Amino acid sequence: MGRSSAYWTSNLYLSEGEEPSPTAPLEDLPAPIAARFRVLRDALLQIEGVSEQVRYMGVTWRWAWEYGLGNRKLCWLHLMKNGIDVTFTLSESDESRLVKGAKPAAVIARALQEGQRTGPVKWCWLELSDRRSIDAFLNLARRKAEWLAERPSPRRAPRLHGGSSSSADAVEAD
Repeated sequence: MGRSSAYWTSNLYLSEGEEPSPTAPLEDLPAPIAARFRVLRDALLQIEGVSEQVRYMGVTWRWAWEYGLGNRKLCWLHLMKNGIDVTFTLSESDESRLVKGAKPAAVIARALQEGQRTGPVKWCWLELSDRRSIDAFLNLARRKAEWLAERPSPRRAPRLHGGSSSSADAVEAD
């Protein structure tokens, strides 16, 4: 999963101060790669509840197209000078469901094998260089979106504000 700094400098959009428009790759990429971006973008946005955000992800990832359902992330598209790549995460539960179902496409299986686990999440990377890899990824994205929709949205615990009462006092007040 780890990519070299040389890899990340091939990002199409390097300047932190110049946010690209969501459709900029359609004009800035060579025609065949722009067509792949259009297919990916359109298909991801057709998944119920999915939204798109162009985000600066720091000096390593630079600008990425982030797709998510609410605060849950589906994937990040990386627009590189010579292609499109995707980073996606899978929880242990998602990964278990994926391998128990129909056999995943070879490109997905390889991305899973090469992925890096950080806690309960595996980070996977995939080059979307042809229609087969795009279709395999979109199939996974649709499944992941279904899994995310099944789970209640994570909520933060309310913060207690105010005086010097202890937590026991706060519980008794309820």
